Amino acid sequence: MFSTLSERSSNPSELDKTLANHLDIAVAIIIVILALLNAPRAIARFANHSERFRGHALRYVSLRHRPPISTNADSMQLHSGPEKFAVNSKIDDSSEVCSTALRALPAPPLQATRNTASNSAFGGQQPVHIPMLSSPVLPVTGILSCPVHAEYTVGRLLLMAAYAAMVFYCGFYRSNPFSQPTRAGWVVASQIPFVYIFASKNNVLGTLVGVGYEKLNYLHRFIGRLVVVGANVHAIGHVYGWSVAGNLSTKLAQPFIRWGLVALACVDLLGIGSTQFVRSKSYNFFIITHLLGSLVLLFAACYHRPACVPYVAAACVFYGLDHLIRIAKTRITTATLRPIPELGLTRVEIPSLNSGWRAGQHVRLRVLSTGMGFFGLTEVHPFTIANVERTEEGMVLMCKKVGRWTTKMYELSSAEKYCERGSEAGKSVRVMVEGPYGGIGNTVMSSYSGALFVVGGSGITFALSAVQELVRSENDRGVRVIDIVWGIRSAKSLIPMVQLFASLVEQSTLARLRISVFYTRASMGSSHGMYLPPGVTLSPGRLDAAKFLDDVVTSTQNGRGATGVFVGVCGPPALAMEVGGIVRTFDAHRRKMVGGIGLHNEVFGW
Repeated sequence: MFSTLSERSSNPSELDKTLANHLDIAVAIIIVILALLNAPRAIARFANHSERFRGHALRYVSLRHRPPISTNADSMQLHSGPEKFAVNSKIDDSSEVCSTALRALPAPPLQATRNTASNSAFGGQQPVHIPMLSSPVLPVTGILSCPVHAEYTVGRLLLMAAYAAMVFYCGFYRSNPFSQPTRAGWVVASQIPFVYIFASKNNVLGTLVGVGYEKLNYLHRFIGRLVVVGANVHAIGHVYGWSVAGNLSTKLAQPFIRWGLVALACVDLLGIGSTQFVRSKSYNFFIITHLLGSLVLLFAACYHRPACVPYVAAACVFYGLDHLIRIAKTRITTATLRPIPELGLTRVEIPSLNSGWRAGQHVRLRVLSTGMGFFGLTEVHPFTIANVERTEEGMVLMCKKVGRWTTKMYELSSAEKYCERGSEAGKSVRVMVEGPYGGIGNTVMSSYSGALFVVGGSGITFALSAVQELVRSENDRGVRVIDIVWGIRSAKSLIPMVQLFASLVEQSTLARLRISVFYTRASMGSSHGMYLPPGVTLSPGRLDAAKFLDDVVTSTQNGRGATGVFVGVCGPPALAMEVGGIVRTFDAHRRKMVGGIGLHNEVFGW
């Protein structure tokens, strides 16, 4: 490579093109290496027949058997009702009395439960367990996974630094960016395909390395910023040179230069519109500038320099393929919105979609109702699917009221009156659902011997879908220990979930399932007694993830042939950082004896 560069250094234009091509080749080699590291886990996942067609497209399938797990409106209380119940713990809360109906779910016969599981898409085959890369090379991955700031870990920062080093090497090798600004233009053009690839929801590179698009979005932002810097260096360098030569007006009159300025304006607009400040203040402006800027940029780059056509063509292929797949994965259907005031969220039920996703995956939801307002109709938001597939109620989403859009959806769901039974009738609306996306990649949770889910607030949706899937896939050699640790602000947030928790514990016949709930809001006012079902506990104070991980590892290690412990986290970034630190510093000997500990963070901070 270096001899080739020396031979071509006499021709700056040829050297610029060669360096740009070598940069793309180097990035491709890194991607291939990461894909090869992920290959064993991908093969193990798709070797399991039940995993081959899940997690790709939403659909409806007829149910041969009545599922033993249900999260419909009857089994999960959504509001205050006429029948009172009590929980086996005293709860003090300053808010109004939470008198909620609770009718015991009839537990299906044990034999029926096992038969249903064995005949479903989840059972009948023990999945092959391939540990996460963090297990065999713990000392290295433990350091790489250490958080530095927000979503950035040591590993991500090193990857970004290496990427930047390659870009700067190609930009500065035997070149002065101000006296020879053409080099910067070539480097920018070479990065156009990667900016579009890492921005796509159906990410080809993410599929190869086994992670969702949301886990790679930081690379899209980082490479995009490098492109912004490179494009401005390229433009400023030329303008400076033309100004010194005294032919600035002549150059600016040429059409291809004007198209270059159009491309520069698009790049700068994309850069400014994607800043955290703009996204938080005006998300619609961010979306509009991205849609228009990304399209105009491609045309402007081609008219600016025909040499950009191959790079633009590659970007168009991936960009077009992504949108075609997104159209194919989009469903327009009817959903029922129900408010859950105790949790401050809206429950979205979509009975026409009951299959096609895996635990931990999310969908992008658009509510097609005038009640959302004009801009609300244009917005799409991601929500984690809160239940397992192939159930009678179909897909269930729980959307926490945290912003303008989700607040409008909550108000829309609350506008409906009560039906004759005294329960919330629900608001029927048309919705556009796109997905599924993300999730746990090529990890097969049922291949582990133990599982711990540490969640906060609305993060319970991830734990619900995951535990339902584990309970349905129970077998003699599968998961033996399952713990859910849920942190909430107010104890009354537990009330709508009691019935579902009781059903989960009842259905877990082979694995020990425990659900521990912690509330942090100071208690005051009168006491309201309630009876919690066996296996569910409620305690004041903050949750202690280290204690529960130690207990799960001990319980899992007591069995024979342990294949590791899966730890899933969903909640605020601070919770994910805390649990990640606990997993990294866990005793190495016990980790090895239990078969390793795999960690998955499900935190939306992008």
